[in-house]
Amino acid sequence: MTPSTNVAKVTGMGVVTPTGTGVPAWTAALKTAATHYSVKAFHQGERVFSFPVAAVNDVDLLSLTAGLQVKEALLEKIRRLRHISRSTSYGIYCALEAWTDAGFNDADTDLTRVAIISGGTNIQQAALQAEQEKYREKLQFMNPNYGLNFFDTDLVGALSGLLGIRGEGHTIGAASASGNMAVIQGCRLLATGAYDVVVVVAPLMDLSVYEYQGFTALGAMAPWTEGATAADICRPFDAAHRGFVYGQSAGCIILESAAHAAGRGKTGYGDITGYGISLDANRSPHPSAEGETTAMLKALTAAGINAAQLGYVNTHGSSSALGDATEVAALLAAGLSGVKANSTKSLIGHGLSAAGLVECIATLIQINHGFVHANHNLENPISSDIDWIQQQAREAVIDYALTNSFGFGGINTAIILRKN
Repeated sequence: MTPSTNVAKVTGMGVVTPTGTGVPAWTAALKTAATHYSVKAFHQGERVFSFPVAAVNDVDLLSLTAGLQVKEALLEKIRRLRHISRSTSYGIYCALEAWTDAGFNDADTDLTRVAIISGGTNIQQAALQAEQEKYREKLQFMNPNYGLNFFDTDLVGALSGLLGIRGEGHTIGAASASGNMAVIQGCRLLATGAYDVVVVVAPLMDLSVYEYQGFTALGAMAPWTEGATAADICRPFDAAHRGFVYGQSAGCIILESAAHAAGRGKTGYGDITGYGISLDANRSPHPSAEGETTAMLKALTAAGINAAQLGYVNTHGSSSALGDATEVAALLAAGLSGVKANSTKSLIGHGLSAAGLVECIATLIQINHGFVHANHNLENPISSDIDWIQQQAREAVIDYALTNSFGFGGINTAIILRKN
């Protein structure tokens, strides 16, 4: 196999999850396999609809950004932000943490050679639905900022303004594979030579009651049962799995060309050395082992390695009975029998469009800290052919890792990460 010469280095990271905001806090939470599950109730007329969720405590953008010790001029710009959605707010924090982490606050950087990619579409449904209900009977008084918040590009514009970025910017949608697809698109932009740095951000996908109920009616989201314990419902690869649990999360990584990073003396967290994408030619939400296998094999080929060289797989692992079984079949077909594997979704739920990017960050944390996190609720694995990390984290030396992310519409993605 011939490895790709277009290696993208990850030089900064930022994250918001139910168990930790900021990379240091979330690293600690991954090591202890912390969880934060609860039940969210929606009152619709006389009925109450309840759903399990891994929720984030509200993020105060200004105070968190001040904690990054950024310049006063940036804080003043944040103070002037008005009427941004929760989704945009989370995305901004993650990007600012990653930008600071990469050392760009004081760097002399050509901002015309910096691009922004935001992963995810239809990300602000809760905020939009709340505004629609608020002004239903007084439409003439509707806040004009609705016209800005409606577009997913609101985050791209906000970040461009805050950081002075003047290169390319856009959003990319691939359902639950959006986070991975944004990373892949970032690698492609770097490979063109037009950009030195790409800010890849996946904001919170903020669901309204209609998305909760729609996913549940579809059979994809695990239903809430009265008297159940919320923390017990999300069970990736366990025989008792019955659907995903939504988890609120957001993340950002800074991708940088190897030459540009070397010029700044930055080694970063790791390299993205290959990726694979495959479509199933099928609109249905049902997964395809063939498509998932193809994406993984493409990623291995692009990275110039074989399956035996992979030390760890961060699975898509949504906790869907069909999805988990299909992914196991695909892992085995790709030659990954016996590989160490877990599901970050077991700890923080399914972030939908943000999931892939947040799980990329989780993978880099594990590579750099030499461990593989526990898989919450994995008591009776559906297969003995994978080396599942169950109730206890393990120490591990990982040179190469694979992270999978699959989306409705038959979108399969896989990314290879290499330790520096």
